[in-house]
Amino acid sequence: MKKLCKALALILCTVMLLSTVTVAGDSGVKKVLTLEEAKKLAIENDTQYKQQDSYVKQRQEDYNDMADSYTDHVKGGSVVDKAERRINNQINLDKAYDAVEVELFNKKDFKRKSDYDVTQAYYDVMIAKYALDDAKRAMDLSSKNFEIAKIKLEFGMITKTDLSQAENAHKTAQAKYNTALSDLETEMIALGKEIGIELDISKYDIDMRISMPTISSLDFEKIKEDHIKNSIILFTQKNELDRAKSKKYLVEQEYEDYEESVRKMSEKLVEDFEDLKFEANRDYNNAQYEYDESVKELDITLKTQFAAINTLAETITTLRKSVENQKTTFAHDRIKYENDQLSKIEFEKSESDLKDLENKLMTTIVSLNSQYLTLTQYSYKTEK
Repeated sequence: MKKLCKALALILCTVMLLSTVTVAGDSGVKKVLTLEEAKKLAIENDTQYKQQDSYVKQRQEDYNDMADSYTDHVKGGSVVDKAERRINNQINLDKAYDAVEVELFNKKDFKRKSDYDVTQAYYDVMIAKYALDDAKRAMDLSSKNFEIAKIKLEFGMITKTDLSQAENAHKTAQAKYNTALSDLETEMIALGKEIGIELDISKYDIDMRISMPTISSLDFEKIKEDHIKNSIILFTQKNELDRAKSKKYLVEQEYEDYEESVRKMSEKLVEDFEDLKFEANRDYNNAQYEYDESVKELDITLKTQFAAINTLAETITTLRKSVENQKTTFAHDRIKYENDQLSKIEFEKSESDLKDLENKLMTTIVSLNSQYLTLTQYSYKTEK
């Protein structure tokens, strides 16, 4: 009996001692980087953003040079060859003008895209930090269980197999912690690349505060319209469609003008014009198809994102209930622990279970914010 009491006393002391141990590197003052600071740094340190005006200027100069040399007077070749060259000259001029429009679009859109990329990278760091917190607590608990198991073995309270299981569980927990730590370092490096500075987790931390976005007022049709107007892919495809439509019109106009100017066209000219019209119609139909397909894909993507947001919102509601239930369980366990009805290690396990649920809730809220940002990224005015 005395041997057993001594063993229990040693176990209790071990648990109390272990509870005071902290992971090396947790102490020290770190600079807390807020999301707004990160977005500001990204713009300040982005050389491409500073050069946007030069890109616009270059495209404008290219267009001006082409416009100065533009002519609809062509020499040599058949009537159809001349018509085709005149049309291509006009289309190439239109392309040069569209290139200016694209750079102006990119300049206007640069701040939005930068903010979006930085915010998503920031969210990835938040999720990694929650994962590391869970892994650290699991490792600490497994370490305590392993130390207790070693003492229990000395007093014959467990078998070597039980000790081996506790040791393996601790090694597994350590490996998961190391992986979570590596993941956090990776995400911090990725965030650092977005904002143009080197982020070391030993020197920098981030602001983990985050709120729930309002999803009840989301307007699908408005969001879809914003994506169509502001997506660079759709913007470019719309330009291509407009050029194809213009070419189709120019070919038809060339055909009609020449047909009116002669008494009768030769069969060869008619065939050549028909080939030209066929190609113009084909290019127009292809451009229209690609644009329509992109709009359809956008529609599917947005509906999927809407569904994902609603699912995440429902998950959050469920998790909040689970957290409240676990808080009640933890409160009861605290009373048991204070009345010596629950061991310290069991009490800490109950506390860790609560923290796990709270972190899962917060991780889901971060994921909801990430999905919400993807959905609504074009639904606000970008800086000019």
